[in-house]
Amino acid sequence: MQKKLIALAIASLAGLSGTASAQSNVTVYGLAYASYDFINVSGSNAARGAPNYNRVTSNASRLGFKGAEDLGNGLSAVFQYETKIILDGGESTNLFGSARDSFVGLKSNDLGTVKLGYFSGPNRNLLSKVDVVAYSEGVGDNTALLGKLGGRGKYFDDRYANSIAYVSPKFSGFEATVQYQANENKDDTATGTNTSLVELGLTYDNGPLFAGLTHGKLSEKNKTGNGTFVTGLDSDATETRLAGMYTFGDASIRAIIGHTKADGSTANLKQNVWGIGGTYKVTANGKVLAQYYRANDLSGSLTGQPNLSDTGAKFWVLGYEHSLSKRTTLTAHYAYLKNDSRTGTVAGNISTKGYDFGDGKTGITGNDTKLSALTFGIAHAF
Repeated sequence: MQKKLIALAIASLAGLSGTASAQSNVTVYGLAYASYDFINVSGSNAARGAPNYNRVTSNASRLGFKGAEDLGNGLSAVFQYETKIILDGGESTNLFGSARDSFVGLKSNDLGTVKLGYFSGPNRNLLSKVDVVAYSEGVGDNTALLGKLGGRGKYFDDRYANSIAYVSPKFSGFEATVQYQANENKDDTATGTNTSLVELGLTYDNGPLFAGLTHGKLSEKNKTGNGTFVTGLDSDATETRLAGMYTFGDASIRAIIGHTKADGSTANLKQNVWGIGGTYKVTANGKVLAQYYRANDLSGSLTGQPNLSDTGAKFWVLGYEHSLSKRTTLTAHYAYLKNDSRTGTVAGNISTKGYDFGDGKTGITGNDTKLSALTFGIAHAF
């Protein structure tokens, strides 16, 4: 009798599973990507004494679920849940890290997509599109310099919580995005704040040519404190980017320029950052890559700092990536980053402010700090 009951339960579960799969299409996906990094640091730095060290890094590793349900008449419900996976943690570290792009929405073939949740904006997506390194992650990814305003802070390359976005259908290669980050933290007390963000994006992706223009405005009506970029009370910041990529045969070239501006009661600062890069397939399974980025000096005004010279940085990457299969890739990258001689001073702290590697950051910055890294990795996507 017990065996019959167990068999009936299994059959019932199988029937329920079949019903669910008939109603929606769900995909489980992920990436396991780890590298061994040799980090070299030079230049005076009080924070960690400018050490040289080795490490294992879990680059871009993730686990996700995404799917859609056909609602008829060209309309479907869409969703995505994605979380960071920490491959290199110890016993006290959870395998699952912070959230990555996660949302729920409605998609119309004719009208476009509306989604709500926590996800990247047009500025971040454009920068990732022209990156040359695998999965736009690690010591070589191109988030090191753009949008940092002399190393004073960052915002436009983070994922945005409390977001709602509209993404248009593609028309002859063109696609538009409007994203709003709601002011959930609004506080009307004497010491309160009111933060919100709007980003706009327009891209063209057709054949060998990709081009994009994005603009974002962060409004921080902070009654105390300095705001994200340390510019005083009632801060506003904007980020504008123009990028392009052209693929011809086995090669590609990419370029981007970004303009960051921040205003507040103690500062009115601007900065331009630009970068170029390219890839070339040397074999059927292997490609070489390179990119160079430069953050120009700050301009404008800053209370207590009449001299804004030597406040930029330079960053370059050389690499080779070899595909063992459609899902498994070996990577080798060399990255170099140098802060200018007054970057940390003007950013607000000589030893702990300035530029660092992007997602492969070391935590070491400051005046005239030089970072170099040689990294070897293996990535498996599923």
